[in-house]
Amino acid sequence: MTVQCWAGRLARAGLALCAAAPLAIAEPVSDVAFPGAIGFGKSATGWRGGEIVAVTSLADEGPGTLRACAETGGEPRVCVFDVSGTITLDRPILVGSNIYIAGQTAPGQGIQLRNGQSLHAPLVLVNVHDIVVRFLKLRPGPSVTPSSTVDALSIENGSRLYFGNLSLMFATDENFSIQVTRSSVSDITLERSIVALSLNRSTHPDGGHSKGALICSSDGLLNDCGRITLWGNLFAHNRDRNPDVNGTDVGPIEVVNNIFYNPISQFAELYDLTGNLNFVYVGNVALTGPSTTQNAATAIETFDFSPEYSISLVVRDNLAMRRPDCTGTEGLPILTEAATGQVSDDPRKPASVAARRSDEVLDLVPRVAGDRLERGRPPDRLDALVLEDLRLCRGHVIDRIDQVAGWSDLPPAPRRADSDGDGLEDGWEAARGLDAGRRDDAWAIDGQTGLPRIEAYLAELAGDLPPA
Repeated sequence: MTVQCWAGRLARAGLALCAAAPLAIAEPVSDVAFPGAIGFGKSATGWRGGEIVAVTSLADEGPGTLRACAETGGEPRVCVFDVSGTITLDRPILVGSNIYIAGQTAPGQGIQLRNGQSLHAPLVLVNVHDIVVRFLKLRPGPSVTPSSTVDALSIENGSRLYFGNLSLMFATDENFSIQVTRSSVSDITLERSIVALSLNRSTHPDGGHSKGALICSSDGLLNDCGRITLWGNLFAHNRDRNPDVNGTDVGPIEVVNNIFYNPISQFAELYDLTGNLNFVYVGNVALTGPSTTQNAATAIETFDFSPEYSISLVVRDNLAMRRPDCTGTEGLPILTEAATGQVSDDPRKPASVAARRSDEVLDLVPRVAGDRLERGRPPDRLDALVLEDLRLCRGHVIDRIDQVAGWSDLPPAPRRADSDGDGLEDGWEAARGLDAGRRDDAWAIDGQTGLPRIEAYLAELAGDLPPA
């Protein structure tokens, strides 16, 4: 196995990042990560058939921890959780390739990751592929010393990456960051997540720095970045970068059916710094709020800085409004005057996901976004706060976590019962008439769904399939 060390943004900040080069993987049983997977990242299947590992400890490191499961040399794994609560990290978890982190298996209110001594994002993905991360709360908070790399979720190079039903908060840089460093990034989905409350005047060395999402920032030459889908997410209380996007001819960046609420200075910012940007913006809702200034005058701004590259836009069926105190609405332009000349009509776009009508989005997204399970896990206090802020046209961009009463306190919950350690809860196996003492049957085919049993179990918990 070849090992490559990456000297990109995170490495320059003092984090030595060496990751296994992508492995050749067998053709998967299905080309979709799970039933209902959407967007360009839906083919993240390299974990299939791998070892099923239980997270039994909330410690930072050691046996039974999330780190022990997720930091691998590329060997396929599924990380399930027997525990719930908060994991405090003194260094980031460097997620390996071919991993499914199944937060839907955690009991109670799930898993929250926050920083202790770490100066980086809780989860860092560098030069990896075939990763699924679902139903987690990634909320780092301010660093103990100034740092420019505290994202909630940080990606540098990679492909076939799927992120769903996450709560991304309390970053001092971007809540969601995709960097490309002398390599490529492609085939990524972020969906049904809450991206909110990034900290403004906190511990970033540049001062005020509350950012939503940075897509395809680059370092060096010969970079490719594209085929990225953002669908059904709620962005709220981030000063700007809602989102900030570059891209290249490898494929479009598709932003579909999202809500962008209460920036200070900017909604979407589009650039051609890395190549020809093909940007698709369909069925979104952009709303001002109490923190919004007159600088956030349009839903999309374009910055054509490079004479050798261009920006091409597909913009259709979006809503942008000022809603002071929810007492009325005033239309907000979608595009700057300069951007109107960059629009093309392409009815085939978006290519990665079906778009819902924009007039459905304000009802749809608050019902599905964040770390929540239809059966048994409502939004926690912080996700519920952001959702209520959107509903009542309230809330602010914050500088300190104590302005929203701190991190969520996740109460203890009974451990998941899994007698044979195969990843399948005893009660689920009993309902299927299976032997809860047999450890080697998790990848056998489930007679009711036709999926491998572990995949059927994960899909039912996540609400991808109706309960049996």
